[in-house]
Formats: sequence, C-alpha cells, structure tokens
Amino acid sequence: MGGPLVLYHRIKEHLLNITFRSHIILSILIRICLIIYGQFQDKHAEVPYTDVDYIVVTDGARQMLLGNSPFRRHTYRYSPILAFMQIPNVVVYHEMGKFIYACFDILVALLIYVIVRNELQSQCNKAVKCLLTKYGRGSQFSSKLNYGDSDSRNSPEKVAKASACFWLYNPLTAVISTRGNGDSFSSFFVIFTLYLIIKSDDCSNSVRKRNWLIFAAGLVHGFAIHLRLYPLLFSLAYFLTLSSRLVKSIKDFMRVVLFPNIQQLILILGTLLSLVLLTGLFYRLYGWQYIYEAYLYHFVRKDIRHNFSLYFLMQYLGSGDSGQAMSPGGLQKLLTLLPQMILILYLSIGFGQFRQTLPFAIFAVAYTMVTFNTVVTSQYFIWYLALLPICINNFHGMSLRQCSMYFGIWLVFQGLWLLPAYLLEFKSWNTFYWIGLQGGVFFVVNNFILGRLIENYSFTPFKINLKKLF
Repeated sequence: MGGPLVLYHRIKEHLLNITFRSHIILSILIRICLIIYGQFQDKHAEVPYTDVDYIVVTDGARQMLLGNSPFRRHTYRYSPILAFMQIPNVVVYHEMGKFIYACFDILVALLIYVIVRNELQSQCNKAVKCLLTKYGRGSQFSSKLNYGDSDSRNSPEKVAKASACFWLYNPLTAVISTRGNGDSFSSFFVIFTLYLIIKSDDCSNSVRKRNWLIFAAGLVHGFAIHLRLYPLLFSLAYFLTLSSRLVKSIKDFMRVVLFPNIQQLILILGTLLSLVLLTGLFYRLYGWQYIYEAYLYHFVRKDIRHNFSLYFLMQYLGSGDSGQAMSPGGLQKLLTLLPQMILILYLSIGFGQFRQTLPFAIFAVAYTMVTFNTVVTSQYFIWYLALLPICINNFHGMSLRQCSMYFGIWLVFQGLWLLPAYLLEFKSWNTFYWIGLQGGVFFVVNNFILGRLIENYSFTPFKINLKKLF
C-alpha cells in the first residue's frame, strides 16, 4: 500500500501547486475535447455520445423559433427556459448547447471553491478569536483579517482548490454536461442558493444586508425549483438554518414551522415570488400543457424500460395491468414515498439547523432522494455529486483507503447495472429481471455508503500555529 500512497501524495501535491486558474483552463480544454469527440462517436459508434434529452430540447427550441410551444415536441417535459437556451443550436451551431452547459459546469466549480474557502476561513477565524480570548488577548483579533494560513496543516486555499478539482476532474460530471444534459445548469442555482444563505450569516451585524441576501437566496431557490422539482425538498433545511430556536422535539418543530421569524418569512417570500412569477408567465404562454408536462408528469412518471431504481421491476411487472392501475397506484406511491420522506425529514432536522452542517444536509437529502426515487438515471447522480465537494473536507474519520474503496464499490455496482441495460437497449435481450436485481443491489450499496458518510461526518478541526499569532 506504501507505493500507491506515495504516488497519490505526489500527484496531490503536484495538483495543489498548480494555480486554480490553470485548473480552470485545463478543465475547459478537456470539455472542449469531449464535445469534439462526441461528434465523432455519434457518427461512428453504436452507442451515441449525445444525450437524447439534448435532441428533445433542441427540437423544443426549434418549435419556439416557429412561434409554437416547445411542448409540441413529444416527450418535452422541461422548463421552457432550457429550450430558449438551446435556440443557438438551431440558428448558430448544433453543439452550442453543450458549450453552454459546460460553462455552467465550470461555474459550479468556482462556486465550490468560493464556498469551501470562505467557510474554512470563517471557521478558522472563530477558532482564533476563541483562542486569543482564552489567553486574554481577544483585543488582538481583527475581523478584517483571515487567519486561515495559521492552520499548520492545510490552508483554506489548498482545501478549496482540492474540493473544486474533485468536481472539475470527475469524469462523470464532465461527460454528462458535454453530452448535452442540463443538470449542471440547475446544480449551479442549487449551490448558489446555498452560498447566499451561508453568506447571509456573515452579515449578522447588518440586518438589512442579511435580509437582502436571504431574499436573493429565496429568488434563486424558486428559480431552481422551476428548473427541477427536486430542490423543493431542500426547503426545510434552508428554513431551519435561519431559525433562532433549536428543534429538539416535535413540539419545537411545530413551533418553528407555525411561528417563523422574519428571516424565514423573507426566504419564503423570495421563493414564492420567483416560482409563482415564472409559473404564471409560462402558464399564460403555453397553458395547462406546460403545468402537466413540466410538473405533474414527474409525479406519475414510470420508466418501464430500464433505470437504476429499486422500484424498476415493480413498475415493469405492473405496466401491463392497466385495468387495475388506478386502485393500487395511490397506495404504491405512498409506500414508495414514505421511507424517502421520513429520511429527508430526519436529515433536514438533524443537519439542517446549523450553518456548518447545512451543506451536508443538502447533500444527504439529494443522495437520499436519488437513491429512493422511482426513476433513477445517470444524470441524477449530478444532483448530489455537485454538493459532495463542499462536504468532502469534513469526512475526517475516513482514510484514503476507505474513500477509494467506497468510491470503487459505487462504480463497480453501477457498471454491473450498465451491462444488462446495454444488452436490453442495444441487443434487445430480455434482461428485465437482471436489471431489477442489479437495481436492488445498487440500492443497498448506496444506503451503505450514505450510512458510512453520516457516521464519519464531523466539524473541521484546526491546528493553530501559535507562533504566527503571538
């Protein structure tokens, strides 16, 4: 194990010595190469590189240019904003949308870098202030200085750079955005909401500025919900982190929910304002079809071909029983949603009440949501992979060997699912039961990994170099 560890540390040091700007430039070049390669694969390979959703949204953009609704394109079930963004595909170049999504891929990394750096500096400043006060030198503390470099192990700059690189060089995230999937676009606004809420806590001395940041966070959160419904489930964690009371019982929880403070009301106002305005605008333009396709469809959606979900086989076996579809459907939906909702409630209350643990609360909720969903595809993994780098520095109880092992297990069992999916999709083999079995195993693996992450999550410890302070 010594050889691989030495090699890993050498690679790590080499990467951390490169400027963050160089990492950004290199990542941009990687994504450009992937987009160019994708055109070659689309023309010559059996498995196309371009995501089918990209083609659907481009067709929706073409309908928009003709003055029609994008929903006239069969299976268009997204926000009209995505079709508007891909209009350059039709009028300029058919790969323009991929470049746009790749740009948001890079912007996600920039947000990760800023959040991690600022959070570590803020926490280290608090540790330094506490230490100086303990030694009777609290007057020496300056709120205008960042004491992150006094941590004798890793500076916030290095940790932030490493966290952003985890996203930038993740092959899954780079491939999905360059295939033309828009989840990096929605992920950007999820992380931007998180940034604004965390930033508002730093403005506790200026109530007006704090309230404006919270209102902006609400506006962005409403926009994120409009793009994708899943950020709606982050709302409770955002709401609780703005509370001035701790939730320790059901009674406390009901009191916080029924009697919100001014900051919580501002967040709700901002969220509803942007969500209602956008929904009203597109309802006026495209009518009830927009409401059904963009929102309601996702509550009744079934994927009977293949997907990673634990419930795939149940949906496939029940797809032919159309005569009884209405009677057990409500009960089935309740039984599939109940475990997910209970876990999300537990994670939101357990980790969402504190600023330091809010990023992990959002990550864990996204992870649970994807794992327990009735439809799971590869791009759904972006929902939590975009949030993982913000939390990665807090898994102190996990060694490099454990991290590599868990990540390897996740990749292996994903690959084992992809084999029967490929045989079904491209070879027309009857592998439905095989896919169902692999989906069940993948579900167990994901729950095991989430359990280990929760078990090893902790606050960031600092080892202050006193010589730099005194």
